[in-house]
Amino acid sequence: MTNLINGSKKYQEQDFEVRRKQASKIRNLKRDEALDDFETFLPPTNGDEKNFSKIGLPGFASFTKSLKHNEIGLVELFSFDSLLKAIEQGTQIDFEKVQLGGGKRLLVNPLNAYSFQLIGNDSNGARMAPAPKFASRNTAVDMVERYWMALCRDVRFDQYANSTLIADACEDLNNLGFEQEFGFKCTPDTIFRGPYEGCDVGPHVSQFLLQDFQFGNQPIQQLQCYPRENLDYLTDLETWNEVNNGDIDPTGSDIIEGTRRIISLRDAGQWVHLDLPHQSGLWATLILLGLNADISNASPYANGSIRTAEPFGSLGAPDITIQSGLAGVYGLKHAWFQKWGVHRRLRPEVYAQRLELFRRGVLGNSPDKPFDDELFNKLFGDGADVWRNTKVLDPILEHNRKQNIDQNRGKEGTWLLPIAYPEGSPTHPSYPGGHSAFIAAAATIAKAFVTDGEFSNPKVPMHDGQQLTDFKGEKLTIHGELNKLIANITLFRDGAGMHWRTDGTALGANSKERLHKGLETGGNLLGEQMAISMLRDIKCTYREEVGTFKFNSISGNPIKI
Repeated sequence: MTNLINGSKKYQEQDFEVRRKQASKIRNLKRDEALDDFETFLPPTNGDEKNFSKIGLPGFASFTKSLKHNEIGLVELFSFDSLLKAIEQGTQIDFEKVQLGGGKRLLVNPLNAYSFQLIGNDSNGARMAPAPKFASRNTAVDMVERYWMALCRDVRFDQYANSTLIADACEDLNNLGFEQEFGFKCTPDTIFRGPYEGCDVGPHVSQFLLQDFQFGNQPIQQLQCYPRENLDYLTDLETWNEVNNGDIDPTGSDIIEGTRRIISLRDAGQWVHLDLPHQSGLWATLILLGLNADISNASPYANGSIRTAEPFGSLGAPDITIQSGLAGVYGLKHAWFQKWGVHRRLRPEVYAQRLELFRRGVLGNSPDKPFDDELFNKLFGDGADVWRNTKVLDPILEHNRKQNIDQNRGKEGTWLLPIAYPEGSPTHPSYPGGHSAFIAAAATIAKAFVTDGEFSNPKVPMHDGQQLTDFKGEKLTIHGELNKLIANITLFRDGAGMHWRTDGTALGANSKERLHKGLETGGNLLGEQMAISMLRDIKCTYREEVGTFKFNSISGNPIKI
């Protein structure tokens, strides 16, 4: 027995030394691959921050929320400079020196922009196209869509075809050249949807946000708290300035009416108001596993190479679900570097405030004809023509007038963007959207592990949102619904007033064509690329002989890992 024990011990010592060398070899290999993908050239920007500083309006087109602002809502130079200095240094000590405004709202986690990760490519080595310029036509058309989304917030998705409001939105956006800027024409079947395969097929909401499922022993019904209809926020300039300066923090003061399925943009906005970065990806993988969807043939358990065991901690449910969730958190790191370290794009609610300043004559000298004002045309550039032609501003003015009367905020309308959340946008920059990056990363992991195919037993909410019924329309696919999930989580934030379309999806004219060229624009492609690098790294950690992960990117290009 002693000899056997000693022999076993000797074997273990030899085996662990081999293991140690194997682990080192894998770490070195993954390190080298990540280093090869690390871009060291300066990330491109749209130049707004530098250009507006040159003309004496520092921060006019940049993120400044929660910093110190003057009486008309423009950032004070000393406060803005303190943020830029902290970003340049990137240390905890320097961010503690940032000069905030009222102090009721704090910056959201800027140090995450500098954090490292040991799986997938480093966030600071990723590159993406710059956001559209403040003065671009693209930004102006994007803003018109933000306004229409706000006005259509309470229209049920199943009533889009019958809604005059949706028809007006489609007509206005199409007349302004939405297709030229974003790659598709607006119809009741495509408006407020994503540009990827599957996004315009079937119900507006992805099956992964509708289907009930089991979370272990707990049945999960996808009912969510929904807020009061026709109640928007930050429609008067006084409250807007208080929130923007951080003098007040109305976070959590939403008025909740009950629970139901997602049946409108207002419901959808509330889902992405309180979700966690790993939640939507976790939900999707749990639903797919519950439906017994086919696992990728890359898995030896799926392709028949392993017949004496079943997957669990590797290539099984615990592995698939956690990898998707982890990808979401890592996608957030990539978004945070771009937000704070590179682009610092202003939010749509701030662009709308700049419009309102011209409507009031606070900026410029032509309150009766603000769009003819010399300063307006200088600042809004190619976008100025959009504001001369859009039909959205009059209904926005009337909508906000009614909101202000109902909330005892005065009797005057504004061109401010009606916001779905009392606190408005979060206190971090707009581009790229965090949601757009983390959901694309999570869904990409799901695509890799689960093969495409027909989505079985699809559902659609009944009119009151309390029950689901069978969907009888065009066939839905698993990867198409994952693409739709990416678009939903991304654009539902837009519908709440938080983001630009280009923060998440494709940038600029002929976007579908440019997507096929692999141009990394918006958080969706940023998150997808991060997930691909993560799959590259985790694949070699398995003892199982894992084959090639195969799926299509959101741009339709075949991916093999």
